[in-house]
Formats: sequence, structure tokens, C-alpha cells
Amino acid sequence: MTEKDRADLRDIIDYSFPGAEDLQAADGAEFHRSFASFFRSYLDSSRERFFSIPYEKPENVFELPGENDAEAARRICRGTLVSVGIPCDFGSVETVDWHSNPTYNGYKEWTWQLSRHNDVKLLAHEYNLTGDEAYARAAEALLSSWIRTCPAPPMDVPGSETDTWRTIECGIRMGANWPYIIYSFYRSFSDELLCSIAASLYEHGERLVRNHMHGNWLLMEMNGLGHIAVMFPFLRKSSEWKAFALSAMEKEAEKQFYPDGFQYELTTCYHDVAVNNYQRFLEMLKAFAIPAPGNLLSIMEKAAEVNIAIMESDGGLPDINDGSFTPVSEVLKPKLRLFNNPVISWAVTGEGKEPPYKSVALPWSGFFVFRSGWGKDDAYALFDAAPFGRGHQHEDKLSLIVSNGPHRIITEGGCYAYDDSPMRRHTLSSGAHNVLLVDGMGQNRRKNYEWHDEDIGKKADLEYGISERLDWAESTYDGPYGEDESHPALWKRAVYFLRREKLLLVVDRIISASEHEYTLLWHVDSARRSIGVCTALYEDAAIAFSPCGMLSVTRGSMHPVAGYIATGKEQGMYKAVDRLEYRFTAAEARIVTAISLSGEPVSVEDGNGDDDRIRLKTGHGTIDLSENEMRTVSGK
Repeated sequence: MTEKDRADLRDIIDYSFPGAEDLQAADGAEFHRSFASFFRSYLDSSRERFFSIPYEKPENVFELPGENDAEAARRICRGTLVSVGIPCDFGSVETVDWHSNPTYNGYKEWTWQLSRHNDVKLLAHEYNLTGDEAYARAAEALLSSWIRTCPAPPMDVPGSETDTWRTIECGIRMGANWPYIIYSFYRSFSDELLCSIAASLYEHGERLVRNHMHGNWLLMEMNGLGHIAVMFPFLRKSSEWKAFALSAMEKEAEKQFYPDGFQYELTTCYHDVAVNNYQRFLEMLKAFAIPAPGNLLSIMEKAAEVNIAIMESDGGLPDINDGSFTPVSEVLKPKLRLFNNPVISWAVTGEGKEPPYKSVALPWSGFFVFRSGWGKDDAYALFDAAPFGRGHQHEDKLSLIVSNGPHRIITEGGCYAYDDSPMRRHTLSSGAHNVLLVDGMGQNRRKNYEWHDEDIGKKADLEYGISERLDWAESTYDGPYGEDESHPALWKRAVYFLRREKLLLVVDRIISASEHEYTLLWHVDSARRSIGVCTALYEDAAIAFSPCGMLSVTRGSMHPVAGYIATGKEQGMYKAVDRLEYRFTAAEARIVTAISLSGEPVSVEDGNGDDDRIRLKTGHGTIDLSENEMRTVSGK
């Protein structure tokens, strides 16, 4: 799109809007001066409403390690910008190349996230704190440069394309960053920039209506569209955009959240991306006196409570799928502005009401959480019986993570940078999770997977029981393995948690018509003390297997990648851990894995050939257990 193809400011104004009536008669330079004056007057009148919405620090990594906001703002003024944690010195704010990519492997997120303008929002916040006009001058140079060199694409360009106008960036700019930038700097910005901003707002609105995507992108897009429509109602199509955004956000809440509250991508990060965009939307509506549609508030309250249900003992979120370690108190603190909920208050402040449960099932999204209590020293485990989900999925059905107090002991691959590296592919694969490999093959649900909207109303394949003495959960993987999507075996996993003993028993049953080599994987992030034939002793846990296979360990292998987990979402953020590999050859088998968190060694006997019995030896003697008896707990 060329300069002359851009939105003509004269054509995008609703001249019936109060105060805009006289603009239509103005001509040429007079029109632009008059519009800038009108725009400032409108912002003056709505400024108090806007700033009733608390400041939200931009997301993503746009600061250097250890850098505070003031230091980052001064760096930005010098023309050094940071995206996905990687800096680029452009020499000055006037010479930024918004299409550049300084990463060693062309990591596309660098360019995309640069155009979210997190850095300009930071300048705005520092300006509001200090009144330093240097920040206003830098912001003007950056926005002017971006608008000049990054024209909106033609209307037939899909929302997922371009370096600077993907619709996810459009939604984030409009729904999180530009409104704050505009309301902070409008008195300092030139007439020319204010006119360019208004034309760009209109172009953003049209692109978001016509080229929006789906999933969590759609929530960011519609939040952005809603902000344009509500905050800048003098734009000609604002009423149409507002109706579109309100309707879409209401429909998507019903479409994207399971009845138990989890967003359908089934990842802690994007669950909260979704909820946060609803929060921004709802707070904006409240500030501008527009009622929230339908039952958005009740759906979001349940979604907020999901974070508490799956919270680890250290107070953080488990990084399931493309997840996040974010502290739950940090995630939920803004929710106190929306909900008078004593359990949410407890999770944020420690005051309020502790959840009325310990272990808990999410029967639609398919997660079961075992916990001995809500203290920082309590045991915790999360069993993943979830469906494949709508996006950002890992091949990890029936995986288990385990914590003892604040220490994650049994861990898994986590979320690595969204590049095409071997490490990224590893963290997505079964090989980075605590699952079963068959003839070396991992799960492969992704290849031909399709999400259907009606899936949101289906319960997961999860059976469970909860009691004061013990809890159990069970599910099955009967999906494809390997690139050829073969079905060599059916795998059923049951997990039993003896709360008082801090003991987890994992019973894996494998059924096949022919013999295969099976490998049970367990990723352990703890100091290793010893490895035996069927036992592994660590500083924080003792692990034992029923004796029918051979135990080995891989740690920190790069060819192929094995024994690594991601420690964050930026490139290079990973570390080595032990990958226990318990191999055996059979057609059908039952393997019992005992994970003791009490500090006592443990070993597993074969139960005298009885497929129901489990015999354990501990430092305190022999324990005989029956699966059937343990499952007499009321099942669901």
C-alpha cells in the first residue's frame, strides 16, 4: 500500500459526533489543524475515564537482564531496542528499521514483537512519572517512523502475514499499548502525528474486522478492535466495530472455555493470555460505562480459579504444553479488580479463604491434581489426561509432573522459543515428557488432528477418586505413534497418591497383539545419588520400578536431543536433567513405578503375579496394597 492508498482522514470521521460537525467545512492544512485540535479536546474529555484503568506493564521481553524501567527508557531514547530479549542498536530512534531481524537464525518473533510497541508504552509510563519531554520526542520519532515505513497491507492479505501488520500485533497494539501511548503523549505529539495516528486507528479497525484469525489470536484482535471502537467513537465505523467486538468476545467465551474453566489450548500461558485479554476488555468497558455482555464475568471468574486449582506448592503455575512458570499471585492480582472472590484473595494476599479442596479434578479439560495440602512444603503432582487441545500442544498425554514442596522433581520439557531448532522440536515431542515410547516412537496426535467446536462440551477420558486417605486418577492413550501413525499398543495409566506417606504409585498397563520394546521415561530435576537396576535415588525422591526391565539414564545429549528441559521461552534457555529410561520387551505388561517423597528408599516387588496387588519395601517394612481396594474411594 502506497502513501496515497492510505486511509484519507477526511473520509473516516463521523461528522455527526459532538465537536466534529465543523471539521467537514475545513480544507487542506486547516482541516488537519482543526482535526488535531478536535482530537486533543476529545482526549481531554475522556482522559479521566481512561486513566481509571490501572497501568499494565507491557508483556514479552523488551528489557535487558537487570535493567529497570528508567534505564530501559533511556536506552530506548538512544535507539537501542530489545525484542524477545535480544538488543539491536539502530543508532537513533529516527533510524529504526522495523523490518530488520538481528537474530542469528532469523527468529521471526524478533521482528513481529518489535511492532507491538512495548518500548513506546514504557516511554509513556516514564513520561507520566517524570514529565521528561525527551520521552515524548523519542516516542514521536518511533511512532512516526513506524507509520511511515509500515503501511497497512491490502485487505486481501491474511491476518497471519506481513512483518508488522499480523493481526495479533494489531490487536496487541490497539488493546494494550497504543491507547496508553496516545492518552499519555497527545498534548506533546505534533498535529501531523495525531492525524497519522487517527488514520492508522481506522486502518487497524478495518484489518481486525476483515482479516481476524481464531483461537487466542481472536481474543487479542477483538480486544484491540473493542478498544478502538469504544475509545475513539468519532471514527466513522466505530459503532459497527463495537457491535462486532462485543458479539465476538461473548461468543468466544462460550466457545473457548471448558465448563471447568480451562481455555481450550490447555496451556497455562495461553489460558492466561485469553483471560488477560478479557480483563482488558472488561475494564475498558467499565471505564467507558458500557455494560459487559452476557455472562463474561462469571466465565472469567471460573477461568481465574483454574490457576489456583493447578497451582504448584511453590505458588507457581506448571508449564504444561507451551506453558508458563508465572506465580499465581502475580497472575491473579489484577483479577481482584473484577471479582470479590475470597479464594482468589487468598491466592493473591494470603488472606481470604483457602480452597475447600486439596486434590481436584478438572473433568472436561482432563487434568487431575494431587496434593497433600496447600502449604509450601506439601507434595504435589499433576496428571495430564487432557485431550490434544486447540493449539500450542505437546505430545504428552498421561504425563505426570511431581513436586515436593517448592522443588519440581519429576519435570518435563516445558516451553522453548518458537523457532525451528532441535530444542524446540524436542520440547514438543513425547521424548521430553514422562510418557511411554513404543519401539522408540512417541505419540503423534498432531499430524492429522482437527479441533471441532463441539469438543468443548465433552468430558475428558478421566476416571478418579478423592478421599482423606488417598486419591487416584486413570486415563488411556490409544492414539497413534510415530510418523506413520501406527497403533502398536494401548496404554493405560493409573496414579495413586497416598497422602500421609507422600507416596505416588504409577501403574502402567500396556496391551498389544505383538511384542514391542517399551520405554518408560521419567525426567528428574534433582541431585542424583545412585542408579540401580530397578531403582533411582535422588536428593529429593526415591524412584523404583517393578522388576521386569532395565533402567538407564541419559543426561544432556544433543544428538539427538534428550535429557534437556526448557527453563524459559527465549533462545538458549534450557538445562540438562536426568532422563530415566526403563526399557522392557513384551506384548502385554504391567509396570509399577513408586515415587517416594518422604526421604525413605523404596523398592517394588511383583505382587506375586497378581495383577491387582502391589508390594513395596520401605525402610519401615513391607506394604501390601490392592488397586481394587484403593479404588473403593468414590469414583467419578
